[in-house]
Amino acid sequence: MPLDVGGTGKETGWLSKWAFTVAALTRDVIGRQAMADGYVNDAKLELYNEDNRHAHRIARATYDFAKHGGAVSVIGLGVTLPDNAIVTRAWYEVLTTCHSPTTPDAATISISIPVDDVDGILAAIAISNVANAWDAGLHEAIQDGTAANFSTKTTAEREISIEIAVEALDAGKFIVFLEYVVSD
Repeated sequence: MPLDVGGTGKETGWLSKWAFTVAALTRDVIGRQAMADGYVNDAKLELYNEDNRHAHRIARATYDFAKHGGAVSVIGLGVTLPDNAIVTRAWYEVLTTCHSPTTPDAATISISIPVDDVDGILAAIAISNVANAWDAGLHEAIQDGTAANFSTKTTAEREISIEIAVEALDAGKFIVFLEYVVSD
């Protein structure tokens, strides 16, 4: 295809064809290839089990008022920690400030590992608390990387959950990040 020096390349479509060719050549040179559906499975994601070969994993779970609602209840976030998991560090990012209908935002929210560490990630904090724990931004949880603040080891697979108490929420969205290791 001739190169249109005076134009943008959109007139003939050469730019997109050029990008596709470069991408294909790069893939061939580097040796990358597309993976078929189902190629990556749990067995391929297992970490080494030998001493000195364990790595941290990070679980990410999202609460969204639009999806989960805001009723006074325990809400599972659909992400599970494996058996024998120990959370070493935890934090969360509030994307939409949490709100409850009364003034001054009386609802409380906690983040937990049910059964094993009910208030172990973040104990209940009122939205109105002066720490502004449920305002937009990044916030620390209990686990800060020091052994004294690690979570209790899970005794089975556990779903990361939040608990809304005192009154319902009418807005809010946040992402919880849990860095953890798997013990014996």
